[in-house]
Amino acid sequence: MFRKYLMLALIVGLFFAIGCSDDDNNPVDPKKTDEFALVEAAGTAYFSTYVTTSGASPNITTGALFTLLQDGDATNDPVIVDYRAAADYASGHIRGAINITLATLVDKLNDNTIPKTKKIVNVCYTGQNSSYATAFMNLLGYDAQSLMFGMCGVSTTAGVNKTDLWINQIAADEFASQLTATVSTPSTVVPFPTLSTGKKSAEEIMKARFPLGISSWSITAADVFANPSNYFIINYWPNAEYLNPGHIPGAFCFEPKVSLGKDQMLKYLPTDKTIVIYCYTGQTSAQLACYLQMLGYNAKSLMFGQNGFAYNTLTKSKYTVPTTDYSAIIVK
Repeated sequence: MFRKYLMLALIVGLFFAIGCSDDDNNPVDPKKTDEFALVEAAGTAYFSTYVTTSGASPNITTGALFTLLQDGDATNDPVIVDYRAAADYASGHIRGAINITLATLVDKLNDNTIPKTKKIVNVCYTGQNSSYATAFMNLLGYDAQSLMFGMCGVSTTAGVNKTDLWINQIAADEFASQLTATVSTPSTVVPFPTLSTGKKSAEEIMKARFPLGISSWSITAADVFANPSNYFIINYWPNAEYLNPGHIPGAFCFEPKVSLGKDQMLKYLPTDKTIVIYCYTGQTSAQLACYLQMLGYNAKSLMFGQNGFAYNTLTKSKYTVPTTDYSAIIVK
């Protein structure tokens, strides 16, 4: 009998020894950084106000930029960053603009080519890429704006490459007849993504994650309307406009400035489905796509927004061809 109890004691002791060994190899770290929470806090702070660190709109019109550059006071001139291809930049760009790519943006922030102490104006062809970059900078605490409609809002002269992109996009209302006023309401709460860059601050985490989405952050209206059920679609408008002029079938209304907190609509975003965000012009949705990608979602901005597929249904935020002569700030 004694030998039986001795054997049982040895087995129990061995069990606990193995268990303790496993615990030692996989300790619970109470100091582990909640990366998602850090990025979400930065995003909620920015998108709940949607202003830069100086209190300005994250978008700037060509007229406002023209005034700054032509007022004879160089001290208030922003740092202008142009994301177009080198050949297109060479065909004509805004005076003083530096030419980089989205892929090199983090490097240019780190080496202070783009200083945190200056106002930044991001420029591209249509305002889509520059909006993506603007969100990233503002989330990091820079004072950044995107030039509305890009170089298409500065000039439509044939002398500057690809300034007809907006004109060509709004030529037809391809999907206007498919808009609906039927309300869709998300109801399934989904666990938030887990981020694991190993970084300790929101800035470090976002810089580590930024290259992940820059090659696939946008989507066309044709792709979305071909099968809307393939996507979790966010209509980023006030509810009244979600109902009139209507929205893409199945789209959910996320109210600007009040919907992206983790206790609000963020908890409904799926981690196993592509999220498509659209707004009026594609410029705000590009900012949201950047932020949601930082959080670990597969998010895309619908290029050109509703301007691009149902232009004549809109009563505001419509692209118009520039009629003012801004050529004084364009150089080669």
